[in-house]
Amino acid sequence: MDRSYNMYEEDRYKILFKEFYHPLVCFVLQYLNDHEVAEDLVQDLFVHLWTKELKFKDENMLRAYLYRSARHKCFNYLRNLKIQQHHERKIIKEQELHESFSVLHNMIREEVYRQLFDSIDRLPPQCKKICLMTLDGKKPSEIAAELHLAVETVKKQKKIAQKRIQDEWGISSSVSLLFSFWIL
Repeated sequence: MDRSYNMYEEDRYKILFKEFYHPLVCFVLQYLNDHEVAEDLVQDLFVHLWTKELKFKDENMLRAYLYRSARHKCFNYLRNLKIQQHHERKIIKEQELHESFSVLHNMIREEVYRQLFDSIDRLPPQCKKICLMTLDGKKPSEIAAELHLAVETVKKQKKIAQKRIQDEWGISSSVSLLFSFWIL
């Protein structure tokens, strides 16, 4: 008697689902530690069984197929999870590296600013005032108007300030572009 297990017969499918669903979930839980994922994987297995209209020679072949497929789904899930975790760790590591660099960069920048302002504080009062106004983004013409000075006087004071800071820091003229950005 050839009793073929046609999964497309809806009544038979419901019986098999009811008979194998919970045992398969328990089987999958031996590999995974997540009940919700285990249920999802077993449900996917039954959906696959239904959509492919698979037929089996006997119940033992069906049982072997179900458990083998469930184990295979577990391994695929774990492999994909491992790949996902690897990428997450890589992204986190890159973010930490970027943050470390950013923190270091900010520390260096703040230290340079601190030293620059210390140097500016040691300038003669007129040079100091002009440097600070320049750092506030004011143009020489605006500074000149506000301090009632000639524009050329403002530019000359800025050059004096630049030269004193360069001398104090021991910076050659080739690096003066740094201070030209801040001071000029």
